[in-house]
Amino acid sequence: MPFEKQTQILSPQQPFEEVLELVQPMISSILSKCHIYKDFEYYRQIAAIAVWKAYSNADPSKGQFSAYIYTTVKGEILKELTKERRFQDNELLMADDTLNFIRCREKQINPLGECLLVEKIMDQLTEDEKKILQLYYLDGYRYEEIAKVLQVSVAAIKKRRTRLIKKLRRHLNE
Repeated sequence: MPFEKQTQILSPQQPFEEVLELVQPMISSILSKCHIYKDFEYYRQIAAIAVWKAYSNADPSKGQFSAYIYTTVKGEILKELTKERRFQDNELLMADDTLNFIRCREKQINPLGECLLVEKIMDQLTEDEKKILQLYYLDGYRYEEIAKVLQVSVAAIKKRRTRLIKKLRRHLNE
């Protein structure tokens, strides 16, 4: 480990503030290994709380304190990343439900498929938003494929799709 020299002097008998200061390079390394490049301060806070948990629950007879801190911090960060992923997946599932609601409502309003509601909403969308709707929902393209078509990043497509769903919900509720 690149931080061995610093972590060798760690012990649960040291003041917490000193331990937290000494493990900062370890936290930076974990964040880097977990590919965290945004919300950096938030994840640093998660790491600091994890250090506190490790500090509070440390048992010197069960092994090296620094290793315990490392596994606790990494575990808490991975747990938070999992929660974030689940939240994003649920948000996108709700977005899919919104579009399905529009489709069902379209069938109920006019069985011939000429839905004034959808036409009204479509008039409010930009050309890129219409393309994303078409490519993602009707043609079944993946984010990577849409990104190539629109010549933007995958992250941009995901963000635009999320904004598009919010816009659709807003128009649907009006």
